[in-house]
Amino acid sequence: MPRPPKITNEEILAAARQVFLEQGEGGSTVEIAEKAGISEASIFKRFATKQALFLAAIGVSETPQYAKILSNQTPTAEIRSELTEICTQMVDFYQEMMPRVLMMMTQSKSALPPMVPPPIRDSQLIARYIDRAISQGHLKPCDSMTIAHAIVGSIQNYSVTRAVSNKIPFPIPLILPKLKSIEPQTFVDNLIETLWTGIAPD
Repeated sequence: MPRPPKITNEEILAAARQVFLEQGEGGSTVEIAEKAGISEASIFKRFATKQALFLAAIGVSETPQYAKILSNQTPTAEIRSELTEICTQMVDFYQEMMPRVLMMMTQSKSALPPMVPPPIRDSQLIARYIDRAISQGHLKPCDSMTIAHAIVGSIQNYSVTRAVSNKIPFPIPLILPKLKSIEPQTFVDNLIETLWTGIAPD
């Protein structure tokens, strides 16, 4: 009976993700193996090629939990709380994924996996969710796609801005003294509060 593996695929992918985010697709599988505490040959027993390892580590094709909720959940009278929770999860996802997506767009020589880009997917899912809420009387009639773009666009911009700001090698206040950092939950609460006045039921 074969011995169970001493390291999981996710542990290998975590090491690979760290190397690829720091060095791009050119990151060394030797260094990944060292970080994971295994031999380079062990990596290729799990992942046939470096490209397969790269795409699995970056993981931009994953379907987040909030997307499954938007696809399946029926809106209720508590839709404001529901939207706040969905947007909180979306911010977490975009903050984690945007550095990966930006790195792939600027450095990757690999073909991107076939997928609907997350902003397009999420805008469509939120618009349909809002349409269902309107039909049930939980929101006033409005253009659902405009609201969806406002939500997804704001979250994407927030996440990109934070990702880029973290890469600037000097303090931002030196060039933008009035810029202030907004914590993710505060951002979500403010976003929903701003939109709510236009979509709350009468």
